[in-house]
This record gives sequence, structure tokens and C-alpha cells, in this order.
Amino acid sequence: MIDSWLELSLETTPELAEAISDALHDHVDGGVVMEQLNDPQRSFDRWEDEHATGPVIIRGYLPNDDTLEDRKERVAFALRCMNMVMSDQHMPLLPMPTYKIVQREDWAETWKENFKPLRIGSRVLICPSWVDPATLERRADDILLLLDPGQAFGTGLHPTTQLCAGALETAMPQLLATVAADPVRVLDVGSGTSILSIIAAKLGAAEVLGVDIEEEAVAAGTANASTNGVSGVVTAALGSWDAPGVRGPYHVVVANILAPVIIKLLGQGMFRVGHAFIFSGILDSQAADVVAAIEKAGLKHTGTTQMLDWVCIQAVQA
Repeated sequence: MIDSWLELSLETTPELAEAISDALHDHVDGGVVMEQLNDPQRSFDRWEDEHATGPVIIRGYLPNDDTLEDRKERVAFALRCMNMVMSDQHMPLLPMPTYKIVQREDWAETWKENFKPLRIGSRVLICPSWVDPATLERRADDILLLLDPGQAFGTGLHPTTQLCAGALETAMPQLLATVAADPVRVLDVGSGTSILSIIAAKLGAAEVLGVDIEEEAVAAGTANASTNGVSGVVTAALGSWDAPGVRGPYHVVVANILAPVIIKLLGQGMFRVGHAFIFSGILDSQAADVVAAIEKAGLKHTGTTQMLDWVCIQAVQA
């Protein structure tokens, strides 16, 4: 039995947090925890109905056994690889993590204490799966998502996820009001842990299909849909917009991936499977290229929202 753990911690920005966590996930034990500080001044008090705006602390735990030094070196190597990419893009380099020993009897509670409820959009409240929702400060119209933060990639911290959540909060009520006799169907391309799929379901979609090219993402998405009581609405499947199970047209297609991938998929015909589109994973410097691809595909650009350096672009069939 392991008597102690080595806790690693690393401070970064919300934009980089999920990518770093994904890089570290396989080298730690029990997953990665991401905690966003309340504000840039690192104040301690924040209600669940207030947005956190500070930096993100990433924590992971390494068993203090004969694998420890190898794990530490793998963590360092993963961060060095990221720094090579960041250096090429003239971005600030990531610091190496700091470490401290945590005793076995304190480990489980320490891990859980470092994950706080997170609000994204205006109504979505992401809560650790072990927390009783009844203990949270909630508004009457809140959409509650229960997530296991041990699943590193796709926890809702990234600005692009928050932008898409906000876009769904606007689009879904309008659709429900205008197509009342037609059950709303949503396609989530690059669905990851299915956060956006679950949000769409809880906003009233009757059918949501999430597709992802990673088998681990499909498994995580399926588990999260079940945890949140929407497995009868949300399906996670392996593939992309042209997978065998995709049966368009969908009322809304969400694609929170990367700008070059969005441009590629539009060129391959993704524009044919939906009526309205929400695109993100796009840096503001890439927005013009994505809009050009949207218009080339015959879609009409209807709006752009921005958070930090990231944008969310919306379009409809012309």
C-alpha cells in the first residue's frame, strides 16, 4: 500500500489549462485536477453563481513508489515538448511544476478539495460528481452538470467551451419556440467528454449525437451522459460528421475543434448536415479564414463572440 503521494502543481492560463492537463493525464494517478482561482488578485471568496476569472492551478498526484522518478521525468518531458511548440509560436514558456508530499490518509480529500464548482455561460453550473447539488448556491433556471474532473480534457474551463455554451443558451430557446412540432436535433462534432452535448440536452434537445475520433472521449462522453441523466437523449459515437450514424439535417451543429479542421470539414461537405452552426476552437487571428470557408460553403455568417484570444462563429444555411 502506498503511504504517500507527490502532488505536482502548475499555474497557467485558462486557454492552456486543458491542453496541459491532457498532456499530463497519462503520467499521474487518478487524473488531473484543474482549479480556476477567483480572480487575478487570487481572492478567496466566491459564490457558485459568480464567474472565476483568475489563473488556473493544475494538480496531479504521483504515487511515492518505485515509479516516481520515471513519472516525474515523463511529466517534465511532456512539458518540454509543449514548450518547444510554444517557443516556435513566440509564446511564454510554461514553468516546471512544484512538488510536495501528501500523506495517504490526506490524499483523497486533498484531491477533491481542489476542484470547485464552475459556472460557464449564464446558466450552466459544473459541479464535482461527489458533491451534493443540494449544498450549492443555485438559481432556479440553472443547468447542473455533474462531472468527474479526473477526466482531464473537457472540463469546461477553456474559453471555447464557454463560448459554445453561451451560444447554445441563446440558440436552443429560439429553436424550441419556432419548431415546437419538430423535435430539436443536435450534432456535436468533436464532442470530447460531451459537455456541450449534455448542455444541449438539458436545454431541451430531443436528440443529440456527439461524435469524436478518440475512443477515450466516446467512453467519457457516454459515462457523463449517464451521470447527468440524459443517456436517453445523448449518444456518443466514434467518428466525425460523416460517420454512419449521422443522419442530417440537424437543427444545430456544434463543432468546437480547431480552425484548420473546421475549414477542412466544411470543404468536405459538413455544411450539408445542419441548418444552424456553432464553430469554435478558433483563435481571433484565424476568424477571417473560417468566415471565408463558411461563405464558400454557401452558409451565411450570423455573428461572432469572443473571450480572450478565442472566438465563436455562428452561421446558418443561406
